[in-house]
Order: sequence, then C-alpha cells, then structure tokens
Amino acid sequence: MKQSFKFSVVAILLLVIATKLSAQIRQPTALSANSGSLTGLPDQWGRPAPDSRGWTDPALNYNKLLQQQVNDGNYKLIGPYKVVGSSFLFGHHHKADMFTPEAKAYNIFVSYNTYNQEVEFYSTSNPNTPLVREPGSVDSFIIHKNDEIGISKQLKFIYGSLLGSKEKYYYQEIFNGKNYSVFKRYKSDLGYVGSNLAQEELRQFDLQTEYYYSSPDNKGLKKLKANASSVIKEFKDVKDLTSVITADMFTANPEEALSKAFISLNEQ
Repeated sequence: MKQSFKFSVVAILLLVIATKLSAQIRQPTALSANSGSLTGLPDQWGRPAPDSRGWTDPALNYNKLLQQQVNDGNYKLIGPYKVVGSSFLFGHHHKADMFTPEAKAYNIFVSYNTYNQEVEFYSTSNPNTPLVREPGSVDSFIIHKNDEIGISKQLKFIYGSLLGSKEKYYYQEIFNGKNYSVFKRYKSDLGYVGSNLAQEELRQFDLQTEYYYSSPDNKGLKKLKANASSVIKEFKDVKDLTSVITADMFTANPEEALSKAFISLNEQ
C-alpha cells in the first residue's frame, strides 16, 4: 500500500514537471526589433527561433506595423486610389527643432510626410491643427530621440538644394565629415496591397530608403549602395577600405558600417 502511494506521488510530480516543461517549450522566443512580429522559423525543439535576418531600418518596421493595424475604412484618398498605412515618418507629432530662412523653432512638434515631402508643425499658437510647409520652405529639421517608437537617436534632415541636389527631397544626415558625408533619403510610393488584390483601387504607402554621399569631387549628392563591396569599389581610388569594413558589418548595421567607412575616408 505504501509502495503504491509513493508511486502515485512520483507520477504526479513527473506530470507536473512535464507540464511546466511543455509550457516553456511553447513560450514564444523574443525576436529582434527588426521583424515587427513575434513568430519565426521553429528551432529543433519546435520553438520560434530568434530573427536572424540582420538589421532593417526602424522606420520601415514602423511603417509595416502601421499597415498591419489598418482598420476597414481607414484610408486616405489620393487621386483614384484608397491608400492605407501612413506616409509620415514614424507617424505623427514628434518633438523637434525646425530651421527656416526666416526663423528657428525649438521643442515644437513636427510630422514629416515622406510621400510629398511636406513638413507639418505644431506650436503654442497652433497646438491642434498643423501648419504645412512646402518642400524647400524648411532648410532643416531635427526629430528628437524617442526610444518608445524606435528613434534611438536624433534624426537630422537637410533639404536637398542645400546639399547641392536638384531633387526636391529631405536627406537624413548619417555622417557629416569635412570632406565626405553620407545621407539617407526616405520616399513613400503607392504600392499594391498583397492581401487584397480584389480591390483594384486599394493601395498602401510603401516606404523606401536610398543612401547618398557628398565629396569634394562631386557637385551635389551621388547614390551609394549600402554594402561592403560597393563602398570599397566606389572609393578604391581614394582609399583601400578592405581592412575597415566587411560584409558582416553591413548585415549587422549598414549605417554604422557606412559611418566607419566615412570616418576612414575623412582621415586622408
């Protein structure tokens, strides 16, 4: 009788331990901030594996999340199209500083429209309704750091004409050097909604990025591919960068890799 009781207790304990282990196995593994989701390819135990796709732009992640959170009827009319998502970088209403030919404004709130390159701003005189500045009417603006939405450092944008570019865009300053500097351009296009091809008039804001650089030899900005082989080839006549940057560095964080390359270029 005692032996049977001991066996029952042991069986119950084993069942409890097995249940806890099973629950732990099914617990989702946290992914990197790049994915924007909590699922990944399963590992050898069937658990979602961490995201291994490398770095992706935080603003692009934010844009994708906004597309996924769209409700029926929540769209913007642009010509014949109903457009879902947002064309505003990291959404609306960011604390910022703004500089125009006429004035400087600190600690105001701005929204940067990457589709039409307009900058909307709020101040004490217009706290609820934004005033809209056309492309080029703002020389530059700085969006303050906001870790909660993925802005890990301040973002400085400069209008293209001030950098010698004829393109009517704002460019984010990635690295500013005495001879060589690197910038990023955000641009939203109207793309198809893959999950809803039945509605021909339905579109979504697709955010894209491109990198550019300035140098003493170029008037304006020149487009640059953000990978090690392209950067090494682009500047081979200026400096050998093979010992400075690698493909793995660009996979981990292309902007940090670009900054290291341009620091080295400015050491000439």
